[in-house]
Amino acid sequence: MATERVNPEGIRPRARAGSRWKDLPRSLVIACMWGTLIAGCVVGFAMVLVHRTWTQSRLRWMARNPAPTFLFADLVGYTALTERCGDEAGARVAREFRRAIGALSREHGARQVKSMGDGAMIWAPDAARAVALAAETVLEIGTRPDLLPVRVGAHTGPALMRDGDWYGSSVNLAARLAREAGPNEALISIATQTAAHRLESPLNSRCELVLRGVERPMVAWRLGADASRWKDRGALNVFNPRRGSRASNHLGPW
Repeated sequence: MATERVNPEGIRPRARAGSRWKDLPRSLVIACMWGTLIAGCVVGFAMVLVHRTWTQSRLRWMARNPAPTFLFADLVGYTALTERCGDEAGARVAREFRRAIGALSREHGARQVKSMGDGAMIWAPDAARAVALAAETVLEIGTRPDLLPVRVGAHTGPALMRDGDWYGSSVNLAARLAREAGPNEALISIATQTAAHRLESPLNSRCELVLRGVERPMVAWRLGADASRWKDRGALNVFNPRRGSRASNHLGPW
């Protein structure tokens, strides 16, 4: 008759790791392994389905906006930087710029539609938020010592959304304004300035621009490094419901 081994202190030896699995029938072990695998697949599928549903809901909400504001922001001197310091340094700057502009966009209830290496396209539901985002991009990102100066263009108007991207003259005008802007400068179109009239500090540096592909000169307002006065006077705080902004109390399904 087999006897259980007991050490002198009267303590039974601890079972080796995995010994309990060895004591189970092989069929039961296989069934447990398959159950774990199937459960993992079901959870993964559910997560993908939830994310897809949430993404589609967000895109439908964006498409219902009759006149969003589009911003284009890009780094000034990026090509020269890569030639001078190499592709690795250029990639680091581009990654940090993408991270910084994405975080700043989310703070203002906007969405980064796509990144183009040294540039970004941003969708904003409200013109006032877009102007505040443009100002903070110049102030917070364009003045960072580890990045490059930025230039920003913003225009408000209808556009067509297809597969998560945006098309139309409003998008093209925003991109052309960004190309015309100087280092650490934002060009705000008259349509965006008019839609954002609830801001406390008006855009007062008016100019007329001749843009490629546009027949008539376009009126715009310059917002440069002196935009710090906006922050001092609280004009960037467009989230305050007392401003009466169109989208103050609704940021969408983010």
